[in-house]
Amino acid sequence: MSLSSIFLNPPPPSPSFLHLHSPNRHNHHHPPKPLQIRAKTNPTLQFLKPYLLSQHKPILCGWLCSAVSVYSLSALLSKLPKLPILSATAADAAPIAALLLVARLAAGYAQRALLWEAALGAVYDLRLHVFDRVLHRELAYFEGVSAGDLAYRITAEASDLAVTLYTLLNTIVPSTLQLSAMMMQMLVISPTLSLISAMIVPCMVLVVTFLGQELRKISKEAHVSIAALSAYLNEVLPAILFVKANNAQSCENTRFKRLALMDYNARLKKKKMKALIPQVIQAIYFGVLSILCAGSLMISRGSLDRYSLVSFVTSLLFLIQPIQDVGKAYNEWRQGEPAAERLLAMTRFKNKVVEKPDAADLDRVTGDLKFCDVSFGYNDDMALVLNALNLHIKSGEIVAIVGPSGGGKTTLVKLLLRLYDPISGCILIDNHNIQNIRLASLRRHVSVVSQDITLFSGTVAENIGYRDLTTKIDMDRVKHAAQTAHADEFIKKLPEGYKTNIGPRGSTLSGGQRQR
Repeated sequence: MSLSSIFLNPPPPSPSFLHLHSPNRHNHHHPPKPLQIRAKTNPTLQFLKPYLLSQHKPILCGWLCSAVSVYSLSALLSKLPKLPILSATAADAAPIAALLLVARLAAGYAQRALLWEAALGAVYDLRLHVFDRVLHRELAYFEGVSAGDLAYRITAEASDLAVTLYTLLNTIVPSTLQLSAMMMQMLVISPTLSLISAMIVPCMVLVVTFLGQELRKISKEAHVSIAALSAYLNEVLPAILFVKANNAQSCENTRFKRLALMDYNARLKKKKMKALIPQVIQAIYFGVLSILCAGSLMISRGSLDRYSLVSFVTSLLFLIQPIQDVGKAYNEWRQGEPAAERLLAMTRFKNKVVEKPDAADLDRVTGDLKFCDVSFGYNDDMALVLNALNLHIKSGEIVAIVGPSGGGKTTLVKLLLRLYDPISGCILIDNHNIQNIRLASLRRHVSVVSQDITLFSGTVAENIGYRDLTTKIDMDRVKHAAQTAHADEFIKKLPEGYKTNIGPRGSTLSGGQRQR
């Protein structure tokens, strides 16, 4: 909970940790509906499909540029036999060939720039959606996962996915067009040599498919290992004071070394596999030598001239490039698929706490609160935290609930906010069952003073007025809240007062200042 929820709606001084109040502002934000995925093929590709479709303009323009690039290349290769210096047609063919070369280079640049725009745009939309879905997951999810792991998925793994998407977009149509154009070019020049060349392709496909499967397994291990390392750092660095106070540097070094070694081994294994794949493919390329031998034999027999052989071999080299690109794209997808799967997992969920379609707003609150036979446990295999609890707090009463650690004090507040729902029983506010109230409306009426200090990077005013960040912060209310918490005096002494940036987690403030 943020400190702003206390300051903007301050309770009267009391030992109570809970206060009910009337709202000053209404927020009609409805949580988005879960993404509906009807996977008939690869569920990960189906998951990415809407984000790619949203970038259809740069994708189509990029593919159009690839068509221009391939056409220019095909036309340029057809001019090769006419380009020898002593040839009578060289003077006419050279300017055209130069224009075709410029057209190919310009179209190639535009193709790559547009497809990068599409890939990065798709990942941008994906990040927004994933983060929104994460914010709407129930509290139990966050209590079972590492914040560092979630952050790594949304940042590093999403960035890796952008590279994968670009590789796929730059291969699907451009490589298919170039492959088709070069095959036709080769067939026109020499059907016999084309037949010999066709023997190379199946070998390459089989090798790339097998190695791609292995690379996917290794890549998944690498993603998990780096996520674990990131989660550990996210956990230990904010607690550096505790580590030093307990002389635990040696212990943390040992833990870090173990996780770093796991990441080292996983990444080394991945890099070795990536280094092996092109070497195996290049070994297959030596089949080109057999084509040169066959072409030399055909020249000696007069069935093929040397310029046509040069044109054929050049076409073959440009044919191998898209085949290699397809293999590279396949391997890139196998590396990126685990990242996409982990992002997909963050969006596919069903919350236990669900707002009813006919839930109503709670306009006015007097503060009468009842827990009626409420039972609750965090897990089915654990003992109940609350068992048939009955509690009545009348309007205007100040109540302090005292008990041992784990007795359910914080659980009461979580149930009141509907961060969890009770297993049985109900909670009433002014005789309204809170399960019949819209979540946003319910939570506007409750302020919580958390035992944990929660501050965000930003100004003092932005932290105090956290609830109003999406609208406009009322500075009069902010100052009134600060005065109530006895924080106004030290805030005015800060370099820029309420506009002072307090750094990540309020790092520029003292412990006492953060607590206020």
